[in-house]
Amino acid sequence: MLVTAACGGSGDTAASTTTSSPPTTVTSATVAPTATDPGPTTTAAPLPQADLIFHGGAILTMDPDRWVVEAIAIRDGKILAIGNQRPILSRAGPDTVIIDLAGRTLMPGFIDAHSHILNEPAYGDTLEERQAAALANGITTLGNLYTDDGFLGAMVDFDAAGLLRVRTSLYLVYNLACGDPYGEWYLDHPPTREPGEMLRIGGVKVYADGGSCNPPSFTVQLNEGGAVVPPYVTVEELAGVIERAQAAGHQVAIHAIGDRAIDTALDAIATALREGENVFRHRIEHNSVVRPDQYQRYGDIGVVATIFADYPSCNLFGGPLFPEVQDWEWPYDELIAANPEAHFAWHGDAPYFSISAIEQLFGFVTRHDVGADGTVCEPWPWLADDTIPVEDALALMTTGSAYALFREEEVGSLRLGLYADVVVLSGNPLAVDPFAIKDIDVLMTMVGGQVEYCAAGAEEVCP
Repeated sequence: MLVTAACGGSGDTAASTTTSSPPTTVTSATVAPTATDPGPTTTAAPLPQADLIFHGGAILTMDPDRWVVEAIAIRDGKILAIGNQRPILSRAGPDTVIIDLAGRTLMPGFIDAHSHILNEPAYGDTLEERQAAALANGITTLGNLYTDDGFLGAMVDFDAAGLLRVRTSLYLVYNLACGDPYGEWYLDHPPTREPGEMLRIGGVKVYADGGSCNPPSFTVQLNEGGAVVPPYVTVEELAGVIERAQAAGHQVAIHAIGDRAIDTALDAIATALREGENVFRHRIEHNSVVRPDQYQRYGDIGVVATIFADYPSCNLFGGPLFPEVQDWEWPYDELIAANPEAHFAWHGDAPYFSISAIEQLFGFVTRHDVGADGTVCEPWPWLADDTIPVEDALALMTTGSAYALFREEEVGSLRLGLYADVVVLSGNPLAVDPFAIKDIDVLMTMVGGQVEYCAAGAEEVCP
């Protein structure tokens, strides 16, 4: 269902007063708000004035009860007010910068719950260059899902120098991609949950099977030449890791591509929780090949599942699946439908998949893939009907991923008091044809009220 912004009106999600005609300049306001006369013996306190106001376009809140509003006010790096244009503009003072979006769209920054951007030299030789690649693609928060002791030290130094501009949660490795043990060194680094922190120790990463190294672990052979191998860890070993990690306060993120590895992860989490709630938000990463009999267990256990968006139809991994197991691969619409109360999140998994959040949104909504040369490839037949509605896809890429990173009270939606981590897009994903989503551009990326990326030619929306 497409949603459009309400016109006129005076609703505002923060208390406000009415004024004469609001200022209309696109640089700074010239009229301060006027308080309503409260009576002969008292004086109303003036409303806080905004540092920055965006209006004149679609503001996507991620609130399913009010998807689109007209304006947003920002003060001290946080959201001061959001709602209809007139009361928001009443928050303008002499020093307020007012940006007319001129029909463009503003929404929360994309949150990548599972990324390797900052580790990957393909995006630059330095952390600054890799970070810039994330910001240019509208990513304002990410989970770095491969952190050894060397990279931890590098990130701590980078943050201490004041250079970190993407909110980053580090997941410290228990073992390596080929299954080699790395040890429980992470127990010396407790998790952090300081609101607004740029660098966070998020939890522990465990590889339950291969994929980036060695074959994944399946219960059956999936295609010609496909291997049937055991997981890297047993249920007992993995449950022990989870128990020790959660005793130290850590969330555990388990890499599991094959259905047999997913069985191991589900069993181990259930064992460690001892029928209690998953307050640590233990996660299963990738969930690439899922049997229908596994669906309900996600909700029963309370697992947080991170999922892919753009299936690599242009460069298929491993050849076509045997027909009897094709429906096991990336069945995310059925998995989500079977678990309405469970939590799902997007992971970009760059560089193995496109760094472009827009291309990944397109992949969720259409199941088409954009190749490296810009070619659009149709989905394989067993994936063609596995599309995700655009509203749900946007939620996976913002609020869902924020929950997976323990950040939902900081970022991921546009609510009062949350950090002003936002992007401006050239078009509205809710209002364009699904096949036009891939053509939307990221024009501006802001973190904590500060512009961290401005596309060439988009300076008028970059305060």
